[in-house]
Amino acid sequence: MKKIIFSILVIVAVGFSTNHYTSEKATATVNQYQGVYIFVDSKPAADYTYLGTVDTKGVVTTNPQYIVIRDRLIKRIKKDWPDADGVIFSFSSGSADHADAIKFK
Repeated sequence: MKKIIFSILVIVAVGFSTNHYTSEKATATVNQYQGVYIFVDSKPAADYTYLGTVDTKGVVTTNPQYIVIRDRLIKRIKKDWPDADGVIFSFSSGSADHADAIKFK
């Protein structure tokens, strides 16, 4: 009888001690491009440190497509902050697009 009660207590203790991951609707897998994680109109769930911002002011392009602007902003971020782990992009019509360089903690 003692073995049964002890077994039940061990099972209950182990059941409460494990971490359970529950997927939420806002959970996503982030793409990595040119060695940095890309966040577009979103923010990472992990803790990070803000390094700085670059914008499209002074960037002359004849092709205002997403890929062209993205690549140029990443290039500028990698030049200014070579240790950046990720980039948070903010694209908007009517104002300059910008990107924030971040470093994960």
